[in-house]
Amino acid sequence: MIAAGAVAILSFTSVAAHAQAVSVEVDLFELQEGKGDDPFVFDTTVTAGGDRHALVLKAEGGNETAHLSVEEVTSMALAAFMPNDSTSFMAGVRHDFRPGGDLTYAALAVEQSFGSILEGEHFFFLSENGDLTGEGQIVAGIPLTPGGLTVEPRLAFGWAAQAIPEEEVGSGLTDTELSLRLRQAIGPVFNVYVGVVHERLIGNTRDIARANEESGQATRAILGAGLFF
Repeated sequence: MIAAGAVAILSFTSVAAHAQAVSVEVDLFELQEGKGDDPFVFDTTVTAGGDRHALVLKAEGGNETAHLSVEEVTSMALAAFMPNDSTSFMAGVRHDFRPGGDLTYAALAVEQSFGSILEGEHFFFLSENGDLTGEGQIVAGIPLTPGGLTVEPRLAFGWAAQAIPEEEVGSGLTDTELSLRLRQAIGPVFNVYVGVVHERLIGNTRDIARANEESGQATRAILGAGLFF
């Protein structure tokens, strides 16, 4: 399956070369401060393609300290098919760069817009070790003023089809994240934001964390910036 995803990406490279449009989005570039770790987090997407087919490159990661250095990166190269203006289906490869050993996955995903203010996504991952996991999120962008002030609630979750002891992950739902960001646009490209995020391990994964004398939850304040062009 991983090899098939790589072939799909190569087949869509020509799309990027003849792309009608290239867009770059830095959705998150933020410092989080609160109990426990003080992470630096980033999430960025580059899309090259036309109305129906595109090459999508994603990178997200950060550090478990407040320093602007990168400890772990999750990267994805995905071929995307958009049957209509609100739906995208994607397939490709994910590779995690991390301390203690990298890991590669086959990836499938669907993204869906629900009107002008709400969108959701879900990713399915099959690792080189045969482990099936997934993650999804729902994000709303609600305009507050004509000057570009937007409130952005976001709900994210993860799951695993089986226990993965070496990753300290249990089967079933593994974690949730609920966040709220208040973004202010500064011109057509740049924005800044503040907010709050609450993360919580759940189910069997939380039991593993408690056995290791970890709380399994954290609430942090957020300060960040984004851009789109």
